[in-house]
Amino acid sequence: MNSLMLTLAMTAGQGPGGIPSGPGYNPVLPTAAPVGRPVGRPAALPDVIQLPAGAQQPGMPPMQPMPAQPGTTPATNGNGTSNGNGCDPCAEEEKEEAPEPWALMRVLKGTCFGDQLEKRRIEISGWTQGNYTASTANRSNYPVTFNDRADFWQMNQNFLRVDRSIDTSKKEFQLGGRTEWILPGTDARFTPARNLFDDQTGDYRIDLYQAYIDAFMPNLGPQGTTVRLGKFSSHCGYELVQGPETPFLSRSYLFQYDPFTHTGVWAITPLNDTWTMSHGVALGSDNFIGAPARPTYLGQLKWAPPEGKTNVLLNAVVTDPTFDVGENFAFYNYYNMVVTRTVTEKFSTAFDAGFAHMDGVPGVSGAATWYGAAMYGFYKLSDKVTLQGRQELFEDNDGVRTGFSGLYSGTTLGFVYTPVRSLLLRPSVRYDHNFDSNPWEGNRNLFTACMDVIVRW
Repeated sequence: MNSLMLTLAMTAGQGPGGIPSGPGYNPVLPTAAPVGRPVGRPAALPDVIQLPAGAQQPGMPPMQPMPAQPGTTPATNGNGTSNGNGCDPCAEEEKEEAPEPWALMRVLKGTCFGDQLEKRRIEISGWTQGNYTASTANRSNYPVTFNDRADFWQMNQNFLRVDRSIDTSKKEFQLGGRTEWILPGTDARFTPARNLFDDQTGDYRIDLYQAYIDAFMPNLGPQGTTVRLGKFSSHCGYELVQGPETPFLSRSYLFQYDPFTHTGVWAITPLNDTWTMSHGVALGSDNFIGAPARPTYLGQLKWAPPEGKTNVLLNAVVTDPTFDVGENFAFYNYYNMVVTRTVTEKFSTAFDAGFAHMDGVPGVSGAATWYGAAMYGFYKLSDKVTLQGRQELFEDNDGVRTGFSGLYSGTTLGFVYTPVRSLLLRPSVRYDHNFDSNPWEGNRNLFTACMDVIVRW
């Protein structure tokens, strides 16, 4: 991945605060402030920080290139699972030479098991990711994630991916699919969907992040259609759950407090070499099979000229946006735009903006809204070192997503160093400020510095 920081500006309002609910429960319900505490401060800080269930993430078939980390293949979003294994069911027909397999597949090569995997176009890979974050907070950096623990070593992800690729240049019916697990890691506290491993406690948990089947229909649409069935990453947003395929260890507020996954059906249809249209139906956002469930439309329009330097994604998640009081679950509408641009061979940028609204939240008059934007810059110093930066503004009007009302700003700077292809070192610093409330143990400001280490295998 690459990076240098750019700035952005937006306006926003404010509203009363709230307190986080347990994992898997959406959203954070506003409550009266405890006596002697600032508005929006949680009543308690348990050993395991309880997250608002809105905490979950994006991805799906790779449709939007993200600047590549040195020594790895580009990640993607905008229906965006990552493209870390070089498998993209929606990629253009002209493909670069496939990257060298990661360590596990190289070890298996030539064995009976490895030969069977290769014959069936199945690849097994993964990584282990950990970090240490120094912080001005005493215990918790929340609502900053995924490095939410202050002055604490976290093993974020032991990530396993099993993938069967589809080659859309072959105009024939094909079946593929992917499953991805966190086995275990502290990041799994943020990612689970309702009704699937959402009753775990403790820092280290597991999560079946994705599990889906792909079917390529060569005669459906001008260039064929890929139909996906199962649990898959949301198509919205620029960042990803997959550690080595997203720019920073810490995630943006925009990423953290909007959809992570959907369970349902998703169809990707390239209209020509420039335009791709995708539609789907799901049971909601961050919900597996079972109550609560509500028909939810998923949509995306992608503009990516083959020879162009700019790509644009327009994304939507639309349902009856009424909070389910009985199930304490958030159903909301989300509208998102992602723009990426290659400025020079060494410098590229990305812009991610979104707006969400939800009705009927107890204690909130009118619709609860949250919205924000993030600007990214990437500058490649060498084949092994890339500078990167992110500037974000995020407004949580009523505190229903973060637990603390008001306008957040976040500035993150760092670099990626890849001494060898399978090892990523990502030091970074981050400064956060809330203009209206005191999220960080009674303070409006938070400064963190972290070292993120990823070993791919």
